[in-house]
Amino acid sequence: MGGLGRRTRRSVRLLAVSALVEGRDRSEVAALFRVSVRAVDNWWARWQAGGRGARAPPPRGPPPGVKKLN
Repeated sequence: MGGLGRRTRRSVRLLAVSALVEGRDRSEVAALFRVSVRAVDNWWARWQAGGRGARAPPPRGPPPGVKKLN
């Protein structure tokens, strides 16, 4: 999923979790969305921990306005 945009990746995660909520098997969901079962398990765990707001991973890199040291 690395070549997809941020919104697309978020949509895929939400659709995958929705499929799990509907009762689909996690390996079936992984194959359907062409991701690993581990990724599906991680998304599901985040969903269970906090619902829709928990599906997105934490932001990467330094906060805006903070320069990286070289």
